[in-house]
Amino acid sequence: MVINKVIKTLLFFLFAVNMAAALWTPLFSVFITQNIIGATLATVGIAGAIYSITRSFLQVLISRRLDAKVGEHDDFIALFSGIVVACFCSFSLLFVFHIWQLVIVQVLWGVADACTMAAYYSLFSHHIDRKVSSFEWSLFSVGGVTTAVAIGGLIGGFIATSFGFPIIFITAGSINILSFFFLIALYPQIRLAKKS
Repeated sequence: MVINKVIKTLLFFLFAVNMAAALWTPLFSVFITQNIIGATLATVGIAGAIYSITRSFLQVLISRRLDAKVGEHDDFIALFSGIVVACFCSFSLLFVFHIWQLVIVQVLWGVADACTMAAYYSLFSHHIDRKVSSFEWSLFSVGGVTTAVAIGGLIGGFIATSFGFPIIFITAGSINILSFFFLIALYPQIRLAKKS
């Protein structure tokens, strides 16, 4: 079964990004309540809501904007921009000690994931191999999401126990930086492609 190069690259990219996020996401409530001054479990819920609302609102707007333009250069720019902001957010958690700082990071993370996923879904759907589309969407779900989250969560738990949260955030940011290599490999494949 042949999977085209763009889909392979996008799957490896998604695996890296989701594994990076999964290093700390399952433990984020612990981080907030233990490290943010004045934070409670209510703060955890509010932080999650701020991220989700920001991402949901912007992802719809960004996806409409991307659909309005011919070609995929704009999709690549949105994907690249989202990862740049995600890298910044990962490392910025090293310096978050107050609730207002957490709110800013959550908003920025919502922006990052809105840009990344609006562009990602666009690129993936444009390059999917129609004869094996179910299989490739399964790889997206199982490999790019479920397996990545399982591995990231497992590793993150051990890192947190042995070394603490700073190492988790540095590792997550570093993996996001490594994901740029997948974008470098992706760019020549998509810059001249036309949206169908």
